[in-house]
Amino acid sequence: MNAQELISLPDIARLAHVQRPVVTVWRKRSRGTELPFPESKQKIGAQELFASEEIVQWLQATGRGNNREFKEDSAAYSTLARENFPLVTSLLALQQFLGQPLAQFSPSGLLDAADELDPDDEYLYSEIEAEQDKLASTVAYVDKLIDASFGALPAFESLLEDRFRSNEIEISRTALSEAARRLIAKCALELAGSDSVFHEATPGGSDLVYGLMQLVEESTLLQIRLPVAKEQHDISRLAVRRLKMLLAANESFMAASPANGINPIIHLAQFPSPGMQKDDPLSVLQAIDDLVLELGPSDSAIIIAPASALVNAADQKAVSNVRASILRMGRVRAAISLSQGHFLFKPRTALGLWVIGPDNSDVPLAERRIMLADLSDLPLDDNVADDLVADLAASLMELHGLRAHSFRFAQWGLTSRIIASSRGLIPRNRATRQYPHSGAASLAAHQVAFEQLLEELNETSTARPQMDWELQLRGTNAQPVEHAGLATLDDLVSQGQVQVLSGTRFGKDSLLAPLQHGIGVWTSADIRGGQPTTAISYFDLAQSYSRAALTEPGDIVFSSADNPAATVDIEGAKAVNFPARILRIKSTADSGLHPEVLATDINLATTANWRQWAVRMLPPNTHEAMSRALQLIEEERQQAAKRIELLNAMSSRITSALLSGGLEILVPERLRKDVPSGEN
Repeated sequence: MNAQELISLPDIARLAHVQRPVVTVWRKRSRGTELPFPESKQKIGAQELFASEEIVQWLQATGRGNNREFKEDSAAYSTLARENFPLVTSLLALQQFLGQPLAQFSPSGLLDAADELDPDDEYLYSEIEAEQDKLASTVAYVDKLIDASFGALPAFESLLEDRFRSNEIEISRTALSEAARRLIAKCALELAGSDSVFHEATPGGSDLVYGLMQLVEESTLLQIRLPVAKEQHDISRLAVRRLKMLLAANESFMAASPANGINPIIHLAQFPSPGMQKDDPLSVLQAIDDLVLELGPSDSAIIIAPASALVNAADQKAVSNVRASILRMGRVRAAISLSQGHFLFKPRTALGLWVIGPDNSDVPLAERRIMLADLSDLPLDDNVADDLVADLAASLMELHGLRAHSFRFAQWGLTSRIIASSRGLIPRNRATRQYPHSGAASLAAHQVAFEQLLEELNETSTARPQMDWELQLRGTNAQPVEHAGLATLDDLVSQGQVQVLSGTRFGKDSLLAPLQHGIGVWTSADIRGGQPTTAISYFDLAQSYSRAALTEPGDIVFSSADNPAATVDIEGAKAVNFPARILRIKSTADSGLHPEVLATDINLATTANWRQWAVRMLPPNTHEAMSRALQLIEEERQQAAKRIELLNAMSSRITSALLSGGLEILVPERLRKDVPSGEN
């Protein structure tokens, strides 16, 4: 018998390609109909789980959602993989190497195949042997998952990308942003020679080597040294499993022998890691010290870790001593501070980067220097990463190379002075500025960006449709309309026409500012501005505030603290921080309630008791016309705001382009008389 595949409400939304609140609306509105939403089969805490097969049948019968292939894709969103993560990932690896559907093999045949493939039990045999009783029920699911993902390797990677929803906490707690992984890969490739070998020294990790493989072209020969697990740890075995699958999928990637002592090795490491989750500065530095001591004379390393360990001022004597000991080895060539948000489990934790170079003991310690760069206030996009790598490459050159390069981020510190200083490694008194570049590539980029901006500006300059509405008196023969008058919010709540939902008391450490990836959070201070300025990560919301109410499109977010304030959340799917609340209209348009009118009346209220607020009601049959008119006005407002934004960007682009000295602007003849003349 096959194991039952279960699916959660958030995963139903992902399967149907809709926002999470939409599924809740489907569920509520289908009650009492001929096709009610399926009942949940299991409940874990506050999370309800549904039979995947029943959800697929319901979506098929109702035609809901935006994914026409939901039946084929359903396996990718099932909880079965998360509940049996080691077994499912091992079977995926086995299927990739066998090249045949697993259902063609008996349980004993699968075990024999696993033994033949992994005779030393390095990465999958134990996982399959330990779950022999589950093989028959899991194999069908794995084959289905492979079909849905178009291959065993894509299915494997999708499970790892889903880490924050999985039970593999060791993986989710150490995940880095894609931008951080790309930066490490670019630095590693810059250090590499034609015969270099790459090795992930992260205990139990494989993300950094995977990022490296994603960055290089398929035709590039890449030598990867597989990790040797010092302990039979599940996470270490998972890393080996993943790397073996990646190597098998691309002929340009080859496994290098762990005993290789000829080719230089570039080690990639992150701390904390899946196999070592301590993130206190002392533990991190001790692990880095062990790594540096094991490097060969020609080896290098790229290390990413919390800035508190690598670059910030040490708050403990022991931390300062260990860091000074590593610096005295003279192999730290660059120290870089990064912005917050790249350590996904703790997005407020800033990270740092160390580049460890080959042994240079022939250079006296007093003459050694370290390239320092402060990126803590910059987004880690490709332009920033490329310029940093260019600075790093130039810093490793001889003196003539240094003089020929125009550094964007680099500043220099003598290793001896850095060791002796009680401050952090990177001085903050020199602001990092983005000066215009004068290279041919950057000038071409200026031209392309300018032309794109110009095209968008010209598109928005076309005449907007006229607002040819009229307000007229009702005819004398028209049926008189009785004005709906006023009502208090307390009356509307008691009549069930509106619902008031309390905000959530979020901890200060949970809110991210400025607004980053995650769920936007309305605060009382944001209401007047009309947009949330903070967010909470998806992980924190799911783990610590699972009962938090989210807004739906058209909800009013209001606060009665100090001066009453309200705004309409047009998009929805945002959290609300107490004392702010959510006001939701529950009745139909004929009730006379309109979100914009409610928000306007709340902003005019003079008492702090929201129950006594009087709100106006629209006359019957006017709701639709008013909604359409306000929608058109909002569209025009957004178009105007977009044009202002484009004009500001154009001004900045022209200034930067002309300051570079390599570009000039050609003003049309018809406009020359309006341009201030320069010197003759």
